[in-house]
Amino acid sequence: MNRPSRRTTIAALVTGGLLAGALTIVATNSSSSGDARPVAASVEPQQDTIVAGEQLQLAESGAKTVAVPALAKAGTSQQVCASTDSRWVRVRFRELTLAGKDTVTVTGSAGGQYTLKATNWAGKAFYTRAFAGNCVTVKPNFTSSASSYRVDAYQAGVLATVTVAAAGDICGSACNQTRPLVEAMNPTAVITAGDNAYESGTLSEYNNSYNPQWGVFKSKTFPTPGNHEYVTANAKGYFDYFNGVGQATGRAGDRTKGYYSYDVGDWHFVALNSNIAKTSTSAQVQWLRADLAASTKPCTAAYWHHSRFAAGNYSDNTSVQPFFQALYDYKADLVISGHDHNYIRFAPSKPDGTKDTTNGVRQLLIGTGGRALYGAGGTTKATIEKKDYNTFGVGKLTLTATGYTADFVPVAGRTFTDSVQGTCHPK
Repeated sequence: MNRPSRRTTIAALVTGGLLAGALTIVATNSSSSGDARPVAASVEPQQDTIVAGEQLQLAESGAKTVAVPALAKAGTSQQVCASTDSRWVRVRFRELTLAGKDTVTVTGSAGGQYTLKATNWAGKAFYTRAFAGNCVTVKPNFTSSASSYRVDAYQAGVLATVTVAAAGDICGSACNQTRPLVEAMNPTAVITAGDNAYESGTLSEYNNSYNPQWGVFKSKTFPTPGNHEYVTANAKGYFDYFNGVGQATGRAGDRTKGYYSYDVGDWHFVALNSNIAKTSTSAQVQWLRADLAASTKPCTAAYWHHSRFAAGNYSDNTSVQPFFQALYDYKADLVISGHDHNYIRFAPSKPDGTKDTTNGVRQLLIGTGGRALYGAGGTTKATIEKKDYNTFGVGKLTLTATGYTADFVPVAGRTFTDSVQGTCHPK
């Protein structure tokens, strides 16, 4: 007997700081016999740190994160709906195993479609990109009995913009001046482009210099290390501060690697370690290429310490070109770097610095977080669009599913500013 799907309204108490309200869930199992079985749902807290086996997803402000129990029959189509006021929905795949050319297609009720393949996060839980409307349909296209999937949660919301604060070369003597800028931005995430605590990145320097200022953002910070962190053997102070003393992994990723990725809204972020092996055949660059291939997001940003392009105390650094090459090959959109203590906005570029307005990756050098500034002097093959050598400040990235606005926000009393917009490359 065929049964229609049932609409269930759940009064949801949201834990972990998310908002409470009534959610309308529709989730059906549709088998080949025509049976449709309702799937219940419950609200869960949003994860906010790096965990093995899961691709971290930070949601837009006000978004609801809702758990959905497993299908009664594996391998069948599934529809999940949020409340009717939701403008978008993204679903989490707890499991995705695809044999051969089998795929899973996700479609939004108001538009948008993405087909998942075997390269997408094999063996890792992840959220898709957001789809327009308040419902998504998940449809498997299987020919092999070895293929399977399981959706166990979704996020839904109204706002479609996220804010990320970014700077490198931080504490320094002036990080007390840049801290209020980040506070005013109230970002979803804070990224650091290395040399966070001078002079040597010891745990004591992190606790006594960095922590009283930028440490207030620790619960939303996703850092990378600089050369000053590695003055201390194996960047021990850096990893002990962000991960916990002696802890193998945490906010700064695996301490034997120092590179990791996560998602913010509909942007994929990759944190890289420019202080360890980074040739095209290195484990880090091979991981980077696999990570970029796995992402389902429409926009991509990466960040690390040593700038590929620079024109201050330093010049261009070819040792990080394999990073840039991988990002260019996978149509990434933004790179954030530090090391040179100044601000430079470069035009979208090929890895060799040639301007490329079609497929180029834009680098923002934001080495202005609070360490003494450097003047001009170095040479670059890339095209400089805007530069300043005299102003401490923080980058403010306002991100949507289609593009970005990048602003340079100066400390109090300074007048230099910058702003640029860009559209994400088709992927």
